[in-house]
Amino acid sequence: MKTLVTLAATLLISLNIFAQISQSEQITITASLNTTMALDVTNEPISFEFSTLDDYEDGLGGKFSTYSTNASISSTSNWEFGYKASGQLTHSDGSTTMPLDNIGVTIDWTGTNSAKNYCKNTPLALDDENILLIGQQGNQSNAGDNEANSFVIYWEMGTTDGNMNDESLFEQDLKKGLYNVNVEFIITEVID
Repeated sequence: MKTLVTLAATLLISLNIFAQISQSEQITITASLNTTMALDVTNEPISFEFSTLDDYEDGLGGKFSTYSTNASISSTSNWEFGYKASGQLTHSDGSTTMPLDNIGVTIDWTGTNSAKNYCKNTPLALDDENILLIGQQGNQSNAGDNEANSFVIYWEMGTTDGNMNDESLFEQDLKKGLYNVNVEFIITEVID
């Protein structure tokens, strides 16, 4: 019996020694969080046609007018939105220019996100430098899809509202004819 107990004790010690042997390997897990931003803007041209004295004195367009552009932003990060002229507002003669600040925009925010609208009720004039139109509202994220970040841009020209040119087109006595300018919209990631 003593031999049987000794054999059982030896077997338990042997199993215990084998159970304590182990081997391990490590792998590294990484995650790359990349920013994805997409701007969707209807690219139909805006055409102002000044024909009457009232058009020249009062200007055309404004908030909720037919001079509008639908836009939305899909982004995985917080963002800011602005616009600028790609060049001068140039007459078809190729040399005569009109001041850019005769053009302005207001924005009606239609998205479900919160955003800081810098031109909600008062237009901001076009410039050759980037003009911030929409930004992040405090510490609230404005990352989201097109439904969360949708808005309507309303254009106006010659109204003298906001920081636009304070002289009417009539007072400026500009050369008559067709003027053109391309406008660039810019979205920028906001890094906290």
